[in-house]
Amino acid sequence: MDAVEALSREVSAGEEAQIIKEVETYGYSCVKGYLTASTVRALLARVKEGYERINRGAKMRYAGVPSRDKDDKILYSVYNLDRMFLDILVTRTVRAIAMNKLNDVHYRFLPPEVPNYILLYYNARSSGAKLDLHIDSHIPFSGSRTIMMQFVCLLEDADEANGCTVVVPGSHRSAEYTDRGLDKVYPLAGKAGDLICWDSRLWHGTCANASNRLRWALIATLGMWWIKPSMDIVRSVSEEIYRGCSNEQKQLLGFCSISPASPLERVNTKCGYEFLRPSIKDYGFPQ
Repeated sequence: MDAVEALSREVSAGEEAQIIKEVETYGYSCVKGYLTASTVRALLARVKEGYERINRGAKMRYAGVPSRDKDDKILYSVYNLDRMFLDILVTRTVRAIAMNKLNDVHYRFLPPEVPNYILLYYNARSSGAKLDLHIDSHIPFSGSRTIMMQFVCLLEDADEANGCTVVVPGSHRSAEYTDRGLDKVYPLAGKAGDLICWDSRLWHGTCANASNRLRWALIATLGMWWIKPSMDIVRSVSEEIYRGCSNEQKQLLGFCSISPASPLERVNTKCGYEFLRPSIKDYGFPQ
């Protein structure tokens, strides 16, 4: 078993097929005990250390944070903390689910057996206030195909008392924006190490955290290669992290779908692994 696959338990092909079927039918699925206990401990330690370092002395105030989130604990862009945060996104089961739902079958610059979707947003979070029902796909639409998914790795136990995620099963096919007056929602309680994934069209929110317990989780948003990320990842990832990444991870970060600055450079956004450069500075980004 290689180092990446050792981060999680083995999931059979039959279980993966069931997960995909649940996402198609209900809009979400949960992989119990996916990350190993040692993986969870390492990731949680890095999250807590990173959060305390950034917020030492006074809580960091970021421009554009909604008032509802002002008291939440959030650590942005965790891919810059440690490559392990990217490693868990290229494990076989995450890859199998995401490729089934998000790979562009017409992306001919990469072989069909490798991912071509990208990372759009990647944070760690422990919520406080209730989060109203919403969708993350920006617009609702019906059909079996989606364009974005959330992959949530629980680093601490989550339940209704400490603000777990709630969902409306099947709502991803409604082609409607959320009804925030809806009382019947389903809580996605889970244990540290569980992987929960959902179609970004799914109506979801959180309970209020009425306890004094944290519930740190990693939330990675993956999307089709042509969707604009919420963060400019290719220009914000550190050189150290980039140099340690595999080609698959560099592609996941968006380095195979950088928009050209000029037609003299190229006229196609889609690229293959041959486009990847040894160093970030080799891409010629403006300083």
